[in-house]
Amino acid sequence: MDGLTQADIDLMMSHINSYSRKDLGNKSPYEVFAALYGEELLTALGAKKIPPADITLRPTLLKK
Repeated sequence: MDGLTQADIDLMMSHINSYSRKDLGNKSPYEVFAALYGEELLTALGAKKIPPADITLRPTLLKK
């Protein structure tokens, strides 16, 4: 992870947290957090909601 920038980490975390999970009622961690604390805070933290069809959970996400 030494070669990653903060932008790389933000992108990776946005993809991970946009993936829906059965144990969250088929909602993503992003959606649950937004419902509890608001999307403004997520934006301030650098998080973005990735559409389900665009989520990449593979190392190719960060290939440069």
